[in-house]
Amino acid sequence: MPEEQLPETMNAVTAVNLALRGTEGPVYGPLTFTAPASGLTVLSGRGGSGRTALALTLAGRMASTTGEVTVLGETKRSKIRQMVAVAGVEQIDALDRDVTIRTALSEHLNWSRWWWTVPRRASQEYYEQLCGRVFGQRDLPPLNSYVSQISALDRILIRIALALHPAPIRMLVMDDLEQVRELDDRLQLIQILTELSQVIPVIVMAVNPLPPSPGVEYHLIKLHTTTPAKEQQQ
Repeated sequence: MPEEQLPETMNAVTAVNLALRGTEGPVYGPLTFTAPASGLTVLSGRGGSGRTALALTLAGRMASTTGEVTVLGETKRSKIRQMVAVAGVEQIDALDRDVTIRTALSEHLNWSRWWWTVPRRASQEYYEQLCGRVFGQRDLPPLNSYVSQISALDRILIRIALALHPAPIRMLVMDDLEQVRELDDRLQLIQILTELSQVIPVIVMAVNPLPPSPGVEYHLIKLHTTTPAKEQQQ
């Protein structure tokens, strides 16, 4: 993960009248908001506010119908996609529950290899190198554990670690904070995301504002489906 940070005068995200419509009506927006160049930003909205679609838009994986979005100074989706990692979106980064962590990491390790090269098997060293920074003081689950055997928190932390590689990644967008249902685990996740946000801006999609947690400061943007987002600083 790079140590480079955006200039304080530049927003991580600037969205102006950003909206997406589907065949059944509005998905999100219109939204006008900014996310600061550093720290943790929470985009909070009820069901129907299009949080996942918005996460994909901010990560350069989906186009909006109308409006403009600038991410890390770029407006082209191809450029944004190279710089922004996205995690927590089932359609993109879900881990197969019927395989071991080693298998999941081996697939990641061999994803970009030339077809004629011998597939490599993820080692404990690779596991620690890939996931150690995200897990921090939390113990890594055993490498030969099945994905189905580990906690929801450990699963999302592995997904975040995979999303942040290969470098350079300059921003993380995470969808659906509430997929970690246990409150204690969610508080740990918030702490970890806060630590990551000291290095790169982190944007999290959530139903509600974050529960109180010591040392956690964040920028809150409340999403509305048909009216511009209102911002408030927590």
